[in-house]
Amino acid sequence: MSESAQLSIGQTLRAAREAHGMSLDDVAAHLRLMHRQIEAMESDDFASLGQSVFARGFVRNYARLLGLVPEDLLARMGGAPAEAAPITQAEPPPPAAWLTSPWLILILLGTLIVVAVPVALYLWLNSEVDEDLPSRQPSAMQTESVPAVTPAPVEAPVEAPAPVEASPAPAAESAAEPSPTPAAPLPAPAFQDPAEAGAPTVPPATNGSVLRFDFGDEAWVEVKDGSGRMVHRQLNPAGSRIDIQGQPPFDLVVGNATQVRVHYNGRPIDLKPFIAVTVARFTLEE
Repeated sequence: MSESAQLSIGQTLRAAREAHGMSLDDVAAHLRLMHRQIEAMESDDFASLGQSVFARGFVRNYARLLGLVPEDLLARMGGAPAEAAPITQAEPPPPAAWLTSPWLILILLGTLIVVAVPVALYLWLNSEVDEDLPSRQPSAMQTESVPAVTPAPVEAPVEAPAPVEASPAPAAESAAEPSPTPAAPLPAPAFQDPAEAGAPTVPPATNGSVLRFDFGDEAWVEVKDGSGRMVHRQLNPAGSRIDIQGQPPFDLVVGNATQVRVHYNGRPIDLKPFIAVTVARFTLEE
């Protein structure tokens, strides 16, 4: 049995830390954990770290910081999950492969024909109309003739204008004018209560693990799954709820954490041990 196998998990972590010349304060600053949590891991006191998912996440992050293989240490911890089957991702096609696809070439040719034929027909018809218009205008102007009419001079006696008596016409006209009818007020637009509209929710997952967040106040949430892919990153409004599906382990950052409730596969998660100021950072295992 090798020397590393004889050491406990905490002794292995302490020996690696001392080999790197790091103090407990250095490790706590890098992992953003408290001093007592680092001491608990090095003394194999994993029960004081809370639930097993939290303890496994702390050990995983500590091992990665020290350059150790976290799976070897996690396999020796109590309640270790069964080893997951390796997942192989298919290599994506070359970025420029779709440019040479025969289907794409056919679609582009069809689109060009559909657009070019109507445009060419429209231009051809308009060119014929413009050519005929100048030849038709002179003939129309020649056929039209307006006979000149000379009015005969008429002499009429000029009479002095009769005096016009002033009358209170404006008052009469103002009295005769009907008063304008006030327009009927327009109905006020109907507004929907924001509370009734509700915040968008993600449908429940059918496979993998599920994280549920309930927000008592506005809070920022970032979630990365086991592949390192960012599955959720946004500011969530107060009173909303979201469900996130993915493969563990999850790396979480929760802002305004005191106003957020988290459930992992139906189990409530206490965020208090991980809150620094107002932000909680931690890892959830299976």
